Formats: sequence, structure tokens, C-alpha cells
Amino acid sequence: MEKISVVIVDDHKIFREGFKLLLSRFPFVEIAGEAADGAEFLELLEVTVPDIVFMDISMPGGNGIEATKTALERIEKLKIIALTTFLEEDYIEQMILAGVEGYMLKNSDIGEFEKAIRRVHEGGNYFSEEIVAVLLGNINKIRQRSSTRSDAPDFTPKEAEILELICKGLNNAQIAEVAFMSVKTVEKYKSLLFQKTGAHNTVNLVIYAFKNQLVSF
Repeated sequence: MEKISVVIVDDHKIFREGFKLLLSRFPFVEIAGEAADGAEFLELLEVTVPDIVFMDISMPGGNGIEATKTALERIEKLKIIALTTFLEEDYIEQMILAGVEGYMLKNSDIGEFEKAIRRVHEGGNYFSEEIVAVLLGNINKIRQRSSTRSDAPDFTPKEAEILELICKGLNNAQIAEVAFMSVKTVEKYKSLLFQKTGAHNTVNLVIYAFKNQLVSF
């Protein structure tokens, strides 16, 4: 079985050791490296490109937000999951805009980590329930300030269907199965949705959909 390579970026060595021990319980995971801050992580990318990166946000030697932006500029296909104790809206928004595919709390259950690794590796995204609650709270504030839908582009019924499936966290293969189409066709629809919404990645597309009340959650 081909293993999913993971890199851990966190400034606390004790946490890194504990997290590595937790991940070692998954036979499908291989620890490809670790870094104590953003700068060290970017150096590590010179020698290894993992399947998934767990990225802390607040680190004295180079924070996770800037490290994420720089890493994705270098390696667009890199999949990064923010891993933190912070629930502040600003941190969540900045990491999403930086391009992460997921956002989790450090005290998440082991089952959540397994689900997140598999889903993100397969092309989906993953947010802890607490993160989703913060995002929805922010969206509800927007809804209260304006009872009318913002000027959103018109979607065909099939585009709307694909958008809803994306928002449910399904990857391309899963969407193809549910929507009875090929993976290539799903990719074409996603490209159209990116163009219409101005989103740069799947996570941005999901946030756009919720903010504009295009899907229910």
C-alpha cells in the first residue's frame, strides 16, 4: 500500500513528537519530515515534497500564513492543513485565503485526523466542526446585514449541482460517481465555477458559495 507522506510544522518539539506518535497509528501514513517554523519548512521543501503538510499558524521563526503562501507559490499542488489552537476569525480567513485545504484544532480526535488526511489527499477539503461553526457565524452576520442575495453569477442546473457536491466535501471521483459523469467532466465544471466566481481553489469556492447563500449547510 502506497503511503501518504506527511510533514509537521510546529514550533513546539513536544507537540511534534506527540503528533508523530499519533500519526504512527495510521498504517497508511509516513512522516516525511518536520520543521520548527516557516523558514525551516521552506528549506525542507527544497529536498522533499510531501503529500500533506500540517501547518501551525503562530511561530516565532516565520508564521504559518506566510509560509503557506510562499510554499503554494512554489508548489501549487501542495496540500496544506492548518493545525492550531486558534479559533479567531482573522486567522481562519487568512489561512483560507493563503490556500489551505483544511483547518483543524490540535485537540481534534484521532478519527478526525484520519478522516482529514484521507479526504484532503483524495482532493477534498476538511474543517473541524468548531471551524465550520465560526465560518457559519460570520456568514450569518453577513446575512443579517443584507436580506438580499449579492450579485452572484447565474449557474446552470448542473453547475449548481456540482457546486453543492463540492461544498459537501466530495472529491472529483466521488462527484463523478454521484453526478454520473467522468472525472474529466467534473474538472471542466470546476474550472467553469472558478472562472464564474473568481475563486482560486476549492476552499475559496466553498466559502464564496456559503457567503452568497448559493447552498444550504
